[in-house]
Amino acid sequence: MTRNQVGGSRGAARPSDASEGRGAAQRAAAAQDHERPVLEVDDACVTFSRRGAEPVHAVDHISLSMAPGSIVGLVGESGSGKSTLAKCIVGMQPLDSGSIRVNGMDVRQVAKLRGHERAGVVQMVFQDPYSSLNPRMKVGEAIGEVLDTYEDLDGAQRRSSVNELLDLVRLPAGIGDEYPSQLSGGMRQRIAVARCLAARPSLIVADEITSALDVSVQAVVLNLISSLHRELGFSMLFISHNLAAVRYISEDILVMHTGRIVERGNAEAIVRHPRDPYTRSLVSAIPSLDDAGRDVLYDPQWVAKQRRAVDGGEIR
Repeated sequence: MTRNQVGGSRGAARPSDASEGRGAAQRAAAAQDHERPVLEVDDACVTFSRRGAEPVHAVDHISLSMAPGSIVGLVGESGSGKSTLAKCIVGMQPLDSGSIRVNGMDVRQVAKLRGHERAGVVQMVFQDPYSSLNPRMKVGEAIGEVLDTYEDLDGAQRRSSVNELLDLVRLPAGIGDEYPSQLSGGMRQRIAVARCLAARPSLIVADEITSALDVSVQAVVLNLISSLHRELGFSMLFISHNLAAVRYISEDILVMHTGRIVERGNAEAIVRHPRDPYTRSLVSAIPSLDDAGRDVLYDPQWVAKQRRAVDGGEIR
């Protein structure tokens, strides 16, 4: 498996001269596929009922789309509905209404696929890499297990492909003989990324993949994702409560609050000129010397004050 295979599509062979007309049609179809959003969420809703309390609208009429080859950040505090939306996208949580399509395929149809066909549509990297790895399986075997779902490799080819994936995530080949418990949190997260890349998915959903890591290790993982994106050109929905991390890794940002998208746009524009009061609270929560010890992210009075200022025309 080559680096191009990891990041690219499975593609078709070049047509012969005799089939030039058919080849033109194929190229036109491929161009159309490239223009089609890799992710389309249309009026998605998920509501959880609670005994003796009002229902929770975890995903409240959300619509969004992602261009192929982009990294889009989804940011919001805990309980805003980010992880519920992520589970809906990968088919782990059914929608009450609305639809979600990955590469034009409804996620309900994706769930009916088997083996490499399903694995190649969408993959998720979870917050806790240890719980997503088999503690009794060496990490090289865990990566090779994914390769076996769509490739018939002999032992030497399998080891070569595993080593290449380890190299992609900046780990030495010898790591493949270690167990998850023998690795640091950052190394385990890179193994999880390698397993994801092994499936060559159209879309990667990264759900809080740096939140359980030390700050220095977070930087390593973020730099790795950024480097791999430049090299492989994959599509990723990067989910985090950390606006600074989302700003660093993403081209565009979606801000989610109480189940709704309250603001969306270019990452730098949102951070420099936030319009929604909740987004302002997230920006204000980015650590600085001036605001040392102050946390407005979970301060509902501050958010309410900002909303009143906006409604009254004091903030534009």
